[in-house]
Amino acid sequence: MRVLDPYAHPGVDRKAQLHCHSTGSDGRYPPEAVVERYRQLGFSFVAITDHDTVTDASRLSDHACCVIPGVEVTVPRPVRPFGPHLGCLFVHRPPQARTAQAAIWEVVQAGGVAGLNHPSWTGNLWTARWGTSEVRSLRGFHFVEVWNPHSDPELDTRRWVQAVRWCGPEHPVAPVAADDFHRDGQLGRGWVVVRVPSVTAAALREALLRGAAYATTGPQAAFGVRKGAVWVESDAGEVRFYRACGRMVHRVRRGCAQYEPAPQDGFVRVECHGATGHAWSSAFWVLPDP
Repeated sequence: MRVLDPYAHPGVDRKAQLHCHSTGSDGRYPPEAVVERYRQLGFSFVAITDHDTVTDASRLSDHACCVIPGVEVTVPRPVRPFGPHLGCLFVHRPPQARTAQAAIWEVVQAGGVAGLNHPSWTGNLWTARWGTSEVRSLRGFHFVEVWNPHSDPELDTRRWVQAVRWCGPEHPVAPVAADDFHRDGQLGRGWVVVRVPSVTAAALREALLRGAAYATTGPQAAFGVRKGAVWVESDAGEVRFYRACGRMVHRVRRGCAQYEPAPQDGFVRVECHGATGHAWSSAFWVLPDP
């Protein structure tokens, strides 16, 4: 068998915020102030994803921080503002489709990357959840938020694992943690770390499509495959390995650990638990060696 390593690409691990808001919709601060705040926290990528409108702040990019155009679209149920939220990155206008699948394909055709925001959020009069059957039927999206301050991380992680399992190894789905920043007190609570060769929009897009990212609310980590074993080095105090079915197969009460997958695992994912929060790796698929 062989283990697919989503991080087996040259590059440097950099911080990215893929979900935040400005005065372009319901955020408190203008784009310039939002980007500057993340720049001061050491972020290399910032995507301003205002509600149902694209606030293009790419002019604020420089060699150290790349600002990505994006939008958080409400999928109407039956009409806006009711419905779940679809994260759309690298797009210059909101998708016009009225169904989730059609909106995802519209984003993909425009060269963008789509994802499911806060799957278990109960807002919009309980219409905003991404249900199990819907996640199972959707195709073409490349990330799911496993942590958002407005959602339940346990349920969101479950949705992400289901999406990974249903989409398969040919279509990676990355875990994302996000601030969903609107106002003071919501900055720097959740983000993703991406493996990129350069601080450019194209490099970030390719990393997300490959699943070369991990979500975190604080712990730092490095993941990979060495001699057939999935390994992790983290500053978290505990490392847990899970197989595709959701069962935990190995736990180590220190930040450095490894696990050699078995064929029946399907895929292996890693969670790092520490005093500063949690980190979630992408999936390491276990496949027959051709």
